[in-house]
Amino acid sequence: MAFRCSASEKARLEAEARRARRPLAELLRERLPLVRSGHRKVVPEADPDLLVALSRIGANLNQIARALNAARKLEVYDRLDTLAIAASLVAIERQLDGLREDGRS
Repeated sequence: MAFRCSASEKARLEAEARRARRPLAELLRERLPLVRSGHRKVVPEADPDLLVALSRIGANLNQIARALNAARKLEVYDRLDTLAIAASLVAIERQLDGLREDGRS
């Protein structure tokens, strides 16, 4: 196992291990449960309804992307209903705006 620390932290740990006349690994194993990293961010709980709504929006975007990719491969862009695609994208944008507003209140 390896971890990163600054040179001064390493020197301090090694000096402490020497003073205790113990291997550094042993000292670290004892200390590890007491160490709390300040780098972990607290992630708030997500609203399940919000996750469902975002999942549905993502599914809609994937369907649109698949249709566009299929049209590109078949070289039939001229047959696409661009108005319907634009309307779908505007609807998705409105859904996202609504979710954003709900999250702020």
